[in-house]
Amino acid sequence: MDETAILNELKRLILIKTGIRTITPSDCKRISIEISRSLNKNVSETTIKRLFGFAEAKHNFSNFTITTLSEYVNGENPENWPVHAHVSNKHIIPANWSDVKFKISKVTDFTLKGIKNRSSMPYQMTISRKFAEHDFDVFYKSDFSFTAFISQPGYGKTILLSHLAERLISNVSAYKDSTVLFVQASNFFNSENVALNFEDQLKSLLNISKKESLVNYISENCKQSNGKFIIFLDGFSELAHKNDLKKQLFDGIISFICSIEHVKAIKLVMSMRSTAWIRFYEKIRHSAYLKSKWFMGNYFNQNEVSNVPPLTEKEVDLIISKIDGINIREINPKLKNQLKFPFHIELYHQLREEDPLFNYSTNITFHELISRFIQENIYRSNYYTEKILFLKRIIQLTSYGKTGNAVPKDSLINELSAFKNAYMELVSDGIIMEEKHYQDYHPREFVRFIHTHIFEYFLFIELLEKFHLQLDTHFFQHIHEEYHNNNTRFQLLQWTVRFIVRIGDLKALLRLFDLQFDHLEHNYLILFIAENLKYRSKYSADTINLLREYKLHDRIIEELIHFDFVDSNYKEAIEVLADLSDSEEHTLIYQSLLAMIDILSMNEERIKMRLEKLNDLNATGWLIDPREATQLIYAKITNAPIVDNPLISCIQRSEYPFLDHNRELNTQQGITYLLVIVLNLLYGSDNSSVKIIDTIINLHPKDFSKRSEFSIFILNLMGLSKSRMNSSKKTDQLERILIRLHETRDRYKTTQYSALILKMTRAYQHRNKGEYEKACEYCDECIHLFKKYKLNLNGIMMYNLIIAIYSRMNNIPKVNEYKYERLCMMDENNISSGMFFSPRASFIKRR
Repeated sequence: MDETAILNELKRLILIKTGIRTITPSDCKRISIEISRSLNKNVSETTIKRLFGFAEAKHNFSNFTITTLSEYVNGENPENWPVHAHVSNKHIIPANWSDVKFKISKVTDFTLKGIKNRSSMPYQMTISRKFAEHDFDVFYKSDFSFTAFISQPGYGKTILLSHLAERLISNVSAYKDSTVLFVQASNFFNSENVALNFEDQLKSLLNISKKESLVNYISENCKQSNGKFIIFLDGFSELAHKNDLKKQLFDGIISFICSIEHVKAIKLVMSMRSTAWIRFYEKIRHSAYLKSKWFMGNYFNQNEVSNVPPLTEKEVDLIISKIDGINIREINPKLKNQLKFPFHIELYHQLREEDPLFNYSTNITFHELISRFIQENIYRSNYYTEKILFLKRIIQLTSYGKTGNAVPKDSLINELSAFKNAYMELVSDGIIMEEKHYQDYHPREFVRFIHTHIFEYFLFIELLEKFHLQLDTHFFQHIHEEYHNNNTRFQLLQWTVRFIVRIGDLKALLRLFDLQFDHLEHNYLILFIAENLKYRSKYSADTINLLREYKLHDRIIEELIHFDFVDSNYKEAIEVLADLSDSEEHTLIYQSLLAMIDILSMNEERIKMRLEKLNDLNATGWLIDPREATQLIYAKITNAPIVDNPLISCIQRSEYPFLDHNRELNTQQGITYLLVIVLNLLYGSDNSSVKIIDTIINLHPKDFSKRSEFSIFILNLMGLSKSRMNSSKKTDQLERILIRLHETRDRYKTTQYSALILKMTRAYQHRNKGEYEKACEYCDECIHLFKKYKLNLNGIMMYNLIIAIYSRMNNIPKVNEYKYERLCMMDENNISSGMFFSPRASFIKRR
């Protein structure tokens, strides 16, 4: 192979490996450094400049330089590279089929090796696509001549083809007699063979004489082996800006397809971006014959111009397990859904390489992937200034997202003429796309963002500039009100939180809590803020100081008083905040809330571990020491003896000196009240519970008149305590009030946990009224949900109730069924059974 051909191939492969589209002199230093890092060998910046023509080449390149460069891009000596299509045909000796097959295998192996070496993530972590295997099987057995895997950039078409080719050449029984030629489209272009057509280029590549008819030669040899000759053609994206050459290649491919009209032994498989396919299809759409020879695949989407579907959930699970081996169930489901797009998988792999512990419950990873994708494909690309201006203009024409993410193309006439190259790259790179809509039966072209999340990112940037980077109350109110009942609203708020945390302006973050959210959004945003702060703390040492400076822990703690123990986001947020806390006061509140969740789980090991974390925390200023209360609850659960404890004595005498009349109602005080109620549940009576809750309500008349999440939660506990004793008019009235509060969601904020306590109340109420079947229905529903959320204390109460009801109905089989089910649940959750079957257990007996 001549040196010129080698150097041209080296330049091409270096640009592909480094991701440089248009090389500049400044890139040469970067390439030199990359080679040094990869191989621990030195190729100077000047040598790289000589290679790309930025410096004068007074002598030939040394064997060391050529070998090092080839090792960098392909890991092998260039002398072993197969001869490419641009090698002259002057001295080709007619070859026999075995020689041609050997040449084909060399070309295919070289192409596959190049794909593996240039893969943006380790090739062994990629997978074969089942849909592609199925589509190819159908195509292989059909009379179609050609097919193409078509999609927007980043869907893994090249990797898809490489796995498919490997499958065909691995002696799979169905293809064992077939021959696979895998070649890059870019190999067909150079200064020596611009006049050659596609068939001649293939003959040159395979050392077949020009005098031979390629189609006849291949079909005759395939006939003898009963196999087929399959050409895989990839790499059209590398010709994105060589329209004349690409047009020449398209014309050559079409002529080749026509030449194999009656030859079933030759099949052509291509991969193309949607934009390239549109141009190719324009050349064949008027030919009924050519369209009849095209196998479009089973997943062709006309609107998206794609037949490559996103990864399935199983495929995502398989790739994730290869990347880091973690339990795939630990991955945020929303993130897994985003990873169905292969280009995000590559970025995810980069994140895991940088930080093996990078795994968050919220959309942090999702936002990081989007940000990196935009940085890589827009901000670090050619014409990036023009691209940003063009995308901003689209945002403005959509009335800042209020009319969707598409605009009429004729509204962009000025931008299209000014930013033509930027526009073409945005389309080619799969950022935006053109599509036709019909208005009054007349077609009209529109331009829209392909991916909603990229649209939302630029919408956020444009809003930020509209408000002159002022993240004040007006900014938050604008998003909250202008995008009401729109999914974009919550995404914009998340982009805002991410931006605020990154720039360290945590004061602006406090304004977020002035907005009204439902309990699910509220809990998620707290967790999202906490995880963003945790992520920031890994690369910015001042994060803890900023939290202290802006008193963010105090503000967030105020937001935790609603006690939504059902929502996993609530618990996870507290765990993250506890890790970020550097104050004993804040840590005690977080650990006490987590202790409450552990207590509701009734898991002995979890409560014991929580006690250890509470052990060294000072409870000065608390009416009841959370550690003492947790210790007493733990003793009851484990049947440990309690001797002369003042707190328990007061509860059993229905005396509550620890309920202070002058305390402000805050999260710390709410935790104290909840601990007292649980202690009374285990050591006192239902009568005492009603008395305690009455005292709490009387201590804070203003707070309970507002019908906040906390006050509704406490009222639900009151309803539960009253219903467990007996049915009365006041209990019935309270039940009706609670039902109305929960149903009027647009006016009152309630939590999922409060809603479940109301279901418990209704189960007891139906029991009190003798409506046993209805009561059992509520019990079953509650049991299912409490098991799901690991709220086992509540679950056992429902088990005890339904067992008591079936006992009263004398339905012994059902009694035994639920007793066994209860025993299994307690065993699975490491719960001691002793206390729950005692006749003195106040919450089991009906009073």
